[in-house]
Amino acid sequence: MTVPAETAERADQPGGSVFAGAVICEVIRLPVRLGCHSPVFEQNVWDLTVVDGIPRFFSPSRRILDFTKIRNPRWWPVAKEYLLALMAPEHEQVSVLPDAYRLPKTLPTCQQRLEWLTSWMNWLTEQGVTLLSEVTQEHCDRFLQHRSTIYDRDGSFLREAGDDTRMMAALVPRELAYYGELFSVDRYRGGFCPRATTVIRTQGNTENKTQPARAELQQPLLAAALFLVQKVAPHVIALQREVERHRAAPRVPAMPPAEREAALARTLRQHARTGEPLVQTPPDDVGYKIYKGWDPADPLFHVSLKALVRESGTGGSDPRCHWVEPGGRWEPIRPLLEQTLAQVGVAPFWGRHAALIGRADGDGQVPWTLPVFYADVKALIGVVRTACMIVISALSGMRHSELVELPEDCRKPPQQIGPSRVRHRLKSKLIKGQKLGGVWDEWVVATEAYDAAGVARQLAGPDAPHLFPQTLNFAGRYGRFREWVNGEEGTRLGLSPIPPDPLNLRILRRTLAVEIAHRPGGLLAAKIQLKHLSVVTTEGYANRPGGAQAKFLAEVGEAEHNRNLTLTLQAFRDFQAGRQPAGPGARDLVGFFKSVENELLKGAAAPQVKHGDQEVINLLSQRAGTLHLSIANYCWFIDLDKALCLKLAQAKDRSRPLAGMCDSARCPQATHHPCHRPVWASAAASSRTFIGKIGRSQKAEKARLTAEAERADHVVAAIEAALTTVTGGAHGQDQ
Repeated sequence: MTVPAETAERADQPGGSVFAGAVICEVIRLPVRLGCHSPVFEQNVWDLTVVDGIPRFFSPSRRILDFTKIRNPRWWPVAKEYLLALMAPEHEQVSVLPDAYRLPKTLPTCQQRLEWLTSWMNWLTEQGVTLLSEVTQEHCDRFLQHRSTIYDRDGSFLREAGDDTRMMAALVPRELAYYGELFSVDRYRGGFCPRATTVIRTQGNTENKTQPARAELQQPLLAAALFLVQKVAPHVIALQREVERHRAAPRVPAMPPAEREAALARTLRQHARTGEPLVQTPPDDVGYKIYKGWDPADPLFHVSLKALVRESGTGGSDPRCHWVEPGGRWEPIRPLLEQTLAQVGVAPFWGRHAALIGRADGDGQVPWTLPVFYADVKALIGVVRTACMIVISALSGMRHSELVELPEDCRKPPQQIGPSRVRHRLKSKLIKGQKLGGVWDEWVVATEAYDAAGVARQLAGPDAPHLFPQTLNFAGRYGRFREWVNGEEGTRLGLSPIPPDPLNLRILRRTLAVEIAHRPGGLLAAKIQLKHLSVVTTEGYANRPGGAQAKFLAEVGEAEHNRNLTLTLQAFRDFQAGRQPAGPGARDLVGFFKSVENELLKGAAAPQVKHGDQEVINLLSQRAGTLHLSIANYCWFIDLDKALCLKLAQAKDRSRPLAGMCDSARCPQATHHPCHRPVWASAAASSRTFIGKIGRSQKAEKARLTAEAERADHVVAAIEAALTTVTGGAHGQDQ
């Protein structure tokens, strides 16, 4: 709606406003970039793109507060006073209001509030309400009902709105009552404050609704992303640089006709000798050739004459205009051109002679790409950049706001922390819960994420200050990534299809949190990695007893219990197949498995009855509840008095074993299984390597390492011996 200037001016007389003449950025204490000017209160559009330090993920279009979208100009001053009061709670006229918020709302929050306020006021206008003093509780209830349902473009019912939407539909009309004393032009009638007539159940930060990704999604997703980053990306980077050099090459001056025809003939004969195909017309130029009068049935329709002119060096300032029209300057060489075309054919220009790489499924080698057009090169670069985002996010847990803040020098130098142990860090800004602009922080990441950041840096270009664009639409990027992986190119490279599960950066972050927290001491590690220690209320994980932290711990506990049941069931099946456990606690565990076997035999109604996993799990569940995992053994924490680690530490807290002090070769509750053999074999080999490097004078150290190597060999031998031991009974088949 276009409002006459004089009407807007009358509606926004600043005389009575407590914010009259206020400079917005000074009131809300935001820095302004050098050479820019802050908007003032009287302006009906506040351009806050001049603010210095706004996070990159908050797009420029969302930094503009446009009050003219409210159809009733009388309410523009109300909206401005309301928004400014939210951002400046310490203002002397705002701080005395009994119901005003005491903490300033951020710019993203206020932008959302303005959208809701615009919706509320425009709905009132549609209902014939022109003054806020006319608003009644019935209007508020009807607006809440209106926003509680989502309709499609045709006005048909689509679905019920979520609780958050309904909460905002009730909150914004009520907040106008909180700040009514500030409003200089219009306000609710005295004493009126909208009340909640229906119960809106909002979870807030007390529950994390984002579910982790399924294993069926994680495996092909990360496999495809890592394959692109590690195997395909080096070739894509080289191709990108080749394209940049080719497009930056200067054009040569036009030649006289005789020289031009001779140069073109030489180029065509060169193609005939080498068998190199002529350049195919890109799809973008097909329509242009038809517009110029080409017949699609013409043999030369799919030959890029522009590329031929450029290759022969006979161009001029704009070869496209002179060489695309039918019957143009190429007619004298048409016979030779058609002859060469019949001999060598056509193909896209980029990606010819691509190097061979191993397929992702190990089934031989293929060219890393087929010949492609320039548009396909750009699309492939986008796919690889998306792969970098997936790897970094999945392995670091960075949020969207932290990904877009990754600077071009985000990779910190690797830190050597021990033999064959290197720590990699990425630098970015922590935005959530911090002051405007965020604070610099570092993320410890796996080598794969560190390398992905290096690939993203090269693909971003030499002049790009950040790894990823400011407007990072992950949903759209992931859709193209999945389409590429599941398409012809992904199939040709041996990539497994990615299922159509929903995926976003929140899901990747949630998945990493759960994966880390499943490990011993993992909850603390998850908090540190996801920056929950520095932002106490982040996503409701920390310091919320009975809230999201309790739910998170319950989820972790349930997952650990299911994992322990699976491992215990596997150990029991190994026992039935004759693969016995080893270690000091093996005899006790075997005795328990025999008792379970006897219970199954008692309950068998007929011979050769195969018991399902669930029936076996029910018998194993109590023992599975005592299982604790260590790197080199299983700890069956049943009898506290037998726990060697508690005896050695003289620990007062006897609720769980001390994994750091575990000596599974001597503890009577520890067992060794086939999955632990590589750990002990590696320990024996490492000890012998160090023995060979120490001097003769270090006899004590040599004796210690020799004893460790012999103990590791003894454990390995015991595991191997137990694997070949077949006990009596019906082992070798499921009872």
